[in-house]
This record gives sequence, structure tokens and C-alpha cells, in this order.
Amino acid sequence: MSAERDAEEMLRTHWAREDGTIPLPVDPIAIAGKLDIKVFTAPLEQNVSGKLFMKVGQDPEIYLNQADSYNRQRFTCAHELGHWTKHVAEGVESGEIVDYRGPLSSTGTDHQEIYANQFAAALLMPAEEVQRLTERGYGPIAIADTLRVSPDAAAFRVTNVGGLVGQPGPTR
Repeated sequence: MSAERDAEEMLRTHWAREDGTIPLPVDPIAIAGKLDIKVFTAPLEQNVSGKLFMKVGQDPEIYLNQADSYNRQRFTCAHELGHWTKHVAEGVESGEIVDYRGPLSSTGTDHQEIYANQFAAALLMPAEEVQRLTERGYGPIAIADTLRVSPDAAAFRVTNVGGLVGQPGPTR
């Protein structure tokens, strides 16, 4: 599975306008609603960003930490949509995923987390849009503001987008 390709497909199917353009910023909560995934904000443990619950016969549910910033909640929702996409493709019908913050979550060694993070970045910051913005002279902070993501997420995406659209990635 390719997180980039899967996020692009979700955008085309559940977010793009009839003419194929992608409205910005992308709203992962609205996309979840179109997929019959319920999204809630709730008081979660301090080290928990979000949770995905899937149970046979019930609509999936995503819980976002209400203490997190709006941009963080958006990324977490997109991340959980990544987990959901991978589970659906693999035929998983039930389970619980809890996304913790901390040293282990950022090590980049868990394949499920790597996929979900790549999916979230591609969903919220489509490669072609990031390339278009950089060509117009936008830096990571302006891109972050436009796409409603953190400056760190935007800087990371800008650095990595070049190879996705066939051109060298811009530097920070």
C-alpha cells in the first residue's frame, strides 16, 4: 500500500470538486463524515492524541484530544483516517488504535504509524498543492498557514514533496 496514493484517492473520491480541484484547506473531519466515520473531541489522557475504534456492525469512531490545538486535531484525524484506510484494505473489521505521544511514537519504526503519518501528510498537504505553493514563493510557514498544519509538518512536507511530483524538493 502507498500512503501517498491512498490519500490522493481519498481526496479525489471524497473531497475534490466536480472539476477535480482540491479545496484548501482539506477538512479531514468532513471527509470522515462522508465515510460514515463519527468524529468526537474528548478529554483524553495527556499523552494521547487520538483513538480509532472499529467494531463489526457499527460505524467507526475517531476521538481527538480536546486539549490539542485545532491544527493538531486535524492532523490526528487525518492520521486516524490513515489507520482506517489501511485496516479496510487489509480486511480488519474491528479493533482499537490509540495514538500516544512520546519517544516511541516518533521513532519511525512502526510500519502502521509510518503509513498513518505519511497518509495524514499527503491528505492535508497534497503534493501538487505544496509544489504549486512553493513555486509561487511560499515558504513552510506560509504553507502551514494556508493548509492549516504546523510549521514543522509543512517544512517536512516541503522537503519531501519534490520527488513525488518529479522535481527536486525545495530546501528549508
